[in-house]
Amino acid sequence: MTREVRFELMRPPEIAAARRACPVAYLPVGPLEWHGPHLPMGTDAMAAHRVAIEVARRVGGVVLPAYHLGSETVRAADGPQGLRPLGLEGHERVVGMDFPGNPVRSLYIEEGAFAVIIRELVRLLKQNEYRLVVIVNGHGAPNHVRALRRVAAEENEPPRAWVVFERSGAGPLAPEHDPGHAGRGETSVMMVAAPASVDLSALPPAGTPLRYRDYGIVNGAAFDGRPTPDFTVPAEADPRAASAAEGAALLERNVERLAAQMRRHIATYLGEHR
Repeated sequence: MTREVRFELMRPPEIAAARRACPVAYLPVGPLEWHGPHLPMGTDAMAAHRVAIEVARRVGGVVLPAYHLGSETVRAADGPQGLRPLGLEGHERVVGMDFPGNPVRSLYIEEGAFAVIIRELVRLLKQNEYRLVVIVNGHGAPNHVRALRRVAAEENEPPRAWVVFERSGAGPLAPEHDPGHAGRGETSVMMVAAPASVDLSALPPAGTPLRYRDYGIVNGAAFDGRPTPDFTVPAEADPRAASAAEGAALLERNVERLAAQMRRHIATYLGEHR
């Protein structure tokens, strides 16, 4: 029988026993954010939660529920992450992935408020005598990442308790399958993590170009300022090429990376090898 590690499903004696065995708590985080018409809004936190659960089963600890919280910023006109490299005109006011035509807006939290909420959750975990708190982040916005790294640094209290920031991903299986946003990689992962919430029929038939601005699906190179000439998702990053088999391989890659990192953290901070 698989050991239960999800905090919300565990009874107090189970939680106490798990804490004695390995006083580690994972806090998966990601915003409720537009991920194209074919993926759920909670993609980032759900993927981070899935990775954290598998890591806890392998190395110990408990996993809090997925916290659908996150921040974003207004995009500049040019440069990496800018509007024009994403096929917009440059005058639009776009926060994160909320492109002008999206029928639903993301629930981004102002950076300061976001940091306060995460800080409080970390404080409560330390109060519950967890000696290592791991913020498992599933969202890549620079200001969101900065806020989490700052909370981790400021809440770190060695030797009583350590707080570390970790990302949930480990990069693509192949360089050309860059992670991007709502593309092949994320779609494949969600086919495993939440298959009932993936609907590729919400996208046009294969072969129809997916313009960044029309679908809110973007390959990684475009975010880096290197879009395709017609501002469409390239074939290798197309979510319509996603598969559950690739999702399982990506998840295993993500889990292996974080599990290895956690074994190092546990050995370094808790003086134990697992």
